[in-house]
Formats: sequence, C-alpha cells, structure tokens
Amino acid sequence: MRSKLRSYWLDKFIEYVATIDRIWLIIWGTIFVSFVLLDSFFQSNYAGKDVFYQFTFGPHPITIPVVQNGTFIGVTILKYTGILLSYFYARKKFKEDYILHIALLFTLLADTILTFDSISVFGVFAFCFAQYFHIARFAKVRPKFFIGWTLFVLLLLIFGWFNQIPDIYILAFIYGSSLLQNLILTHRWWKQSKESSGINQAPDREIIASTCAFSGFVLFVLCDLNVAISYLSVTGTLPIELARHANFFAWLFYYPSQVLISNSSMMIPKTSEKTEKNSKKLS
Repeated sequence: MRSKLRSYWLDKFIEYVATIDRIWLIIWGTIFVSFVLLDSFFQSNYAGKDVFYQFTFGPHPITIPVVQNGTFIGVTILKYTGILLSYFYARKKFKEDYILHIALLFTLLADTILTFDSISVFGVFAFCFAQYFHIARFAKVRPKFFIGWTLFVLLLLIFGWFNQIPDIYILAFIYGSSLLQNLILTHRWWKQSKESSGINQAPDREIIASTCAFSGFVLFVLCDLNVAISYLSVTGTLPIELARHANFFAWLFYYPSQVLISNSSMMIPKTSEKTEKNSKKLS
C-alpha cells in the first residue's frame, strides 16, 4: 500500500513539472548552474581578494567592485535575478494567491536590502514578515496555531521593547522560530496529503503544493544553518575559513528553496496550451 501511495504521489509531482512552461525550467536551471560554477571558480581563485574596475566619466573617477572578498559581482546579480523571477513567476502562475505574492514580495525586499547591507536590521525585519505571511498561508492547516503564534510574536516584541533588548536579537529569534514553525507546519501538511492521496482522494493540487512547500522549507532551513555558520565564522567563534564555504552552500540551498516555495500555492495554476498538451501526454 505504501509503495502504491508513493508511486501515486510521485506521478502527480512529475505531471505537475510537465505543466510548467519549459522556458521557466530553462531559466531556473541556467541561473542555478551559472552562479554555482562562477561562484566555485571565483572562490577558488580569488578567495579573500578584491578586484576593482576604474574609469572616468567626464571629470569624475568611478570605481566598480568587480570582485569583493572572492565574490564576483555577476554572481550576485544572477542570484538576485533568480529571486526576482521567482516572485514574478508566482504572480503570473497563481494570480489570485495574494498571500503568497506578499510573502515572496517581502522575501524579495529582504534580499534587496541585504544585498547592499548583509547585516541590516531592516533586512531581517522584512524576512520576519515573509515568514509570518507564509505561516498565514498555512492557517487552514492549523488555524489555532496561527492565532497563538501571532500573540506570541506580539508579546515577544513588547518584552524586548520594555527590556531594551537589541532589535537584531529579537528579530533574529522571531525569524528563526518562524522558519522552524513553517517547516513543522509544511511537514504535517505534506504528510497528511501524501497519506491521503489515492485513498481519500486528496486534491492533486494539494499533493503538489504541500510537497513544494515542505521541500522548500527544508532547503530554507539548510540555507540558514549555513548563514549561522558564516556569521559565527566572521565573529571569530568558528574558523574564518568556514565563512566562504558556508556562504556558497547557503545559496546552493536558498535559491531552489525559493523556486519550490513559489510553486507551493493551493490555487490552480495557469497553464499554456503547450504545457497542457505535455501534461496530457504524460497522463
């Protein structure tokens, strides 16, 4: 029975992938492979180095950082472009899933801020909102938990304000705990939809959405574990050599997590005629 359920669940996931416009699959794959290869090359050959390109524009000298601490500026642009496209993909594919749009918009805002300032409080604050709206998306799974979590966050903010705890610590705790709650919620949702598939006829869209959501948040957690290692390395708690490796693996997990999460809507996706034909061929 379990093998049949696993086969049914896997077949539905493969069918869904076939409904995604091929151009999006090519774009996601190209961006991922490109920044992985470029990052690997520059981190291996320019580790800890800075390279600047200088030129004059009229009477004004201009300096552009081509490589900063081993990171090629083109890699940063590729990574940011990938997150930006994930947001627009969700807007196009799931036009009426406004909560998903808002969550991804806050993620994009956070990445925009942290691109220019990697330790910005406002960037972490934006990420907290992104996680909060993701929890709101899963309210149908555990509505009582969502209400309780909202009250907990409010009480925590009040506690931090009265005790003059630095904002970054309060926000980091809220973000981390919210991320873990999303992981727990999506795991329960995924488990329920997987066990009921083929028996209680769980909707195909629910099977796909829960799979993308849970897989995405697993990768999200792995990303932030590497972010934590990078931070501890920079602050001297861990060897500094670990920082560049942790930063590399953080994005190795983060980018596909956002692609998966952008496909985690319960709404029926909009498909083109070509993708519909591909889907019918597989079925």
